[in-house]
Amino acid sequence: MSITETKKVNPTTIITGFLGAGKTTYLNHILDEFPRTNFAIIENEYGEQSIDSELIMRPEDNIIELNNGCLCCTLNDNLYEILNDLYLKRNDFSELIIEATGVADPRGLAAPFLTNPAIKKQFPLRKVICLIDAALINQQLKESEEAIQQITFSDVLLINKTDLIDQLRTDKLIDKLKRLNPIAHILNGNQSNFPRIYHMSHDSILNNAIESVDNKFPVAKPTSHHHHHHHDHSDGLISHTLSFDQPFDHQKLHIQLLPFLMFQSKGLYRMKGLIWIKGKDEKYVLQTVGKQIALEPIKYWKSEKKHSKIVIIGKRLGKEGLQKMFEKCFADIN
Repeated sequence: MSITETKKVNPTTIITGFLGAGKTTYLNHILDEFPRTNFAIIENEYGEQSIDSELIMRPEDNIIELNNGCLCCTLNDNLYEILNDLYLKRNDFSELIIEATGVADPRGLAAPFLTNPAIKKQFPLRKVICLIDAALINQQLKESEEAIQQITFSDVLLINKTDLIDQLRTDKLIDKLKRLNPIAHILNGNQSNFPRIYHMSHDSILNNAIESVDNKFPVAKPTSHHHHHHHDHSDGLISHTLSFDQPFDHQKLHIQLLPFLMFQSKGLYRMKGLIWIKGKDEKYVLQTVGKQIALEPIKYWKSEKKHSKIVIIGKRLGKEGLQKMFEKCFADIN
């Protein structure tokens, strides 16, 4: 049976973060924080044998294991089937949590929740939360491309294990994360004092974050290194913020962005923005996920001046070319 339209929806949260960042510990914190909420949990681990499901405190919840492979890689084969099964059980649980393996790129994992109409309707993606190991993240950025992918794609960055470093290092880490992902909501804590963020509104996080980004805010300056294997994967990463006071045409955005994503987007980590669409009363959120586009209404314009603001994070992306590409998407003025 396929997922079809229904009034009962199951909001979805993705928890990502590098190996050992504390994802399962944080998941248990959520279960403890909301004892009366019935969750379905998709638990992924790299390798044939997993013990993570045994570490989850509430075995009465629907726990589904995906082993022997990264979830974002086995997505097409397994996840749709699992979601169809969960759809049939949709009245047995309220919300879905997916804990990704520590080496997963969350872009592939989030793609069906942002681009598949049936999945978007039944399992609306509330947010992507990235756990960050305060003591080890700098080393992980030097050794793993996945660490930077997890940080740049997430809506919330939760710095874990802050009790293991001093306040100065914490402040420096927060500043670095702001440069890596200027539209993320950044919080910190540890397993005995996690902040309350699970039910934070995605729309409010997105709107406040994008509106507060400075158009001239840089992410990082390129640096040279003598030892290729020890360079920081965030080196050379930059952020461009584009603002427009003219409305966009919905169809033109797709016509311009799809070829760009297919052939010219090497080095693009994230594109996300609030968009003014001609003839629409709602604000739209634009996201690119791999080579796909998600453009969805989120809330109505109020008394504020209508405009668009887009944040683009990546490497080797020229701001002037991006500006011209979006200007071709303006709606015709009658």
